[in-house]
Amino acid sequence: MQGYLNVLRTSGLRVPLLATVLGALPIGMLGLALLLYVHRLTGSLAAGGLAAAAFGLGNAAGMAVQGRLIDRYGQARILALVGTACATWGVLLVAAAPTVPWQGFAVAASAGMGSCVPATTGSMRVLLAESVRGTESRTAGYALLAVLFQLALLTGPLVTSLLLVLAGPGAAVVTGGLLSGGAALLFSTTRASRKWSPARTAARGCGVRGKRGLAVLLLLAAGSGLSAGIVLVAVSAAALALGTAADSGVLIATVSAGEIVAGLAFGARRWRWSAARLLLVALAGSAVTAGLAAWAASSLVLLFPALFLVGVCGGPSAIASSALLDTLAPRSALTRSYTLLVSAWLVGGALGNAVGGAVTESLGHRQAFALSACWIAVLLGTGAMFRRTLETAPEVVESEKRSWEAG
Repeated sequence: MQGYLNVLRTSGLRVPLLATVLGALPIGMLGLALLLYVHRLTGSLAAGGLAAAAFGLGNAAGMAVQGRLIDRYGQARILALVGTACATWGVLLVAAAPTVPWQGFAVAASAGMGSCVPATTGSMRVLLAESVRGTESRTAGYALLAVLFQLALLTGPLVTSLLLVLAGPGAAVVTGGLLSGGAALLFSTTRASRKWSPARTAARGCGVRGKRGLAVLLLLAAGSGLSAGIVLVAVSAAALALGTAADSGVLIATVSAGEIVAGLAFGARRWRWSAARLLLVALAGSAVTAGLAAWAASSLVLLFPALFLVGVCGGPSAIASSALLDTLAPRSALTRSYTLLVSAWLVGGALGNAVGGAVTESLGHRQAFALSACWIAVLLGTGAMFRRTLETAPEVVESEKRSWEAG
């Protein structure tokens, strides 16, 4: 717990953390809101699904571009501009889509809105790396950020459901856009964000091993996203086969609950293992628990605890991946590297949805869970094969040490 206290006591980080949570809420809101809004507009679930997919892919592309721009021009200007654009896209979509004859407009606008979801989480990740002293406390900070992000993703669909009852899906789309814009403006006006400057992180090479390690980490992130995408479809199919559609939301929330509990426990403990070793152990656990989910997927009673364990292993995997960036990426490209990590996961997730849908339809949901377990085992083997490239590069450690001593 001391690590968490050190993070919360660090001057100037509490308001950016709040803004980060507010900025993550729309990510959990808008996929569902756009799907339902376009469905109401066109009467087609296929069109609604395209809008949700366009939002997700736009989000992945936008995160990568924003990371590069923030590392070049700073956080405040880019976040304020992008957040305003996201709110504008939301209002434009709901105002213009009913009158525009081209049915593809809603899908294109959804992609535009996704590309402008502000990278507050990536920016907060960089502020933690720059402001929190000590490896243990920084790891606790990354765990806290991951937990808050998961809480926001868990809350987002609930907020959307409330807005659907009170005002309809159009209001949920507009609210999500305005919330994104407001969170970005709040984040960009904080002292920590305004004070952060790319000039503070003068370019320093991370060495050949660091570059190769970053490439391996991005590959593992994309692979983990693919597995998560398969599991998402398998969970929905299991709910339909064993219960009702409403059960899918509770099952997905169970995975998130496991990630939150594990994230809190992970950040509260002092680990002697390297981040690379922790990542490999988490992947091993994910392979086992995904296989357990395949075995348990004949009963909702058994599936709930199995999916909780899937989340328990997934949470530490994400935190360890984030912690590895401190040694694999130069500080001059830390935002860019983190947003690339997120983008790789999102693209993998979109591909996993497609693969999971095909496998589930042809073979069944238990086979989809089994495929996810086998795929994670492949990722584990890949990570073990390239473990040396993921381990801390000596030249980066020395550079980081000098940086902290100077700062």
